[in-house]
Amino acid sequence: MAKKNSQQVLTGSYASQSLEEGHVYTRDDLRALFAITASSINNGIFKPAAYDSVWIFVTEHKTADRTQYDDVLIDDVLNMEGQTQGATDYLIREHVVRGLELLLFYRTKKYEHPGAGFTYKGKFLYQSDEGSGPTKFTLCHTNSPTLSIPFIEAELEDSGEFDPRNIIDARQKILASVVRRQGQTTFRAALLKAYEGKCAVTGCTIEALLEAAHIVPYQGADTNVVSNGLLLRADIHTLFDLGLLWIDPDHRVVRLAEALRESEYRNWADEPIFVPQHLSDQPSAMALLSHINSFKTLEKTYSGSETPNSENRARLTNSAEITHIKKLAARVANG
Repeated sequence: MAKKNSQQVLTGSYASQSLEEGHVYTRDDLRALFAITASSINNGIFKPAAYDSVWIFVTEHKTADRTQYDDVLIDDVLNMEGQTQGATDYLIREHVVRGLELLLFYRTKKYEHPGAGFTYKGKFLYQSDEGSGPTKFTLCHTNSPTLSIPFIEAELEDSGEFDPRNIIDARQKILASVVRRQGQTTFRAALLKAYEGKCAVTGCTIEALLEAAHIVPYQGADTNVVSNGLLLRADIHTLFDLGLLWIDPDHRVVRLAEALRESEYRNWADEPIFVPQHLSDQPSAMALLSHINSFKTLEKTYSGSETPNSENRARLTNSAEITHIKKLAARVANG
């Protein structure tokens, strides 16, 4: 079946806001709660039209009349198989870029709970996949300790040279880039030329401090295009990757999370960024919006407005991450 390329229409509404993790819901409960009339809710992977959510229904031990997919949840990691024809694989694989949350409803067997209900396990993130017909996916709970800077730092120390191909999940990819920058020489050279050797936010011209930032996280050569990049000073790159600083896609001005409003970064709040002269090199508005949407899916709560809620965005980082940023900023300030 041909790969889905349809443009995702975002509603700004997340079904997770109306669900309680650990609670048991039957499909009838969900129909009533969300006014669902589509019969496709009976499928294992369901996208409600009115929400930026993908519902994954998993029964570990299936009845004989059902397709015997190999699905199992161990702690906070779900190993599951997609639909045989792969029609909904793109919803899982591309959920971060499309601004969608993945919600897991799980049961060990059909009648584990009254009414054949499922336990709502919360929000999960795509981590990796392999094969086809069906595709085997690995997903991880958003609160997993493996999606934190201290864990990644320890993993890097144990594993030696870091290979970014081992970290496919968007959240891990973002945090891993903070721990150890991966330099794509050609991409960085193109950004240095397009941005005339200056940071798009601060105007810094010290080349040793300038980094090639992907707006949509690196996913192969197709994402190594100038319009999907920004030339940023190292500390600004860190803040951008952690969602504490972002670029308004409509006005191309800098936005800051509340946590930075009284910091030394306040001077750049609401200031326009420097953009390349050639239109084809200027940052893509769709890419900037996708960057914002990727953090919407990771927030524990979301205000529903078009611009990410600053307080919610600030919660994305724990104390270890804030400490890391402050150390990096100090190194930049001290040369």
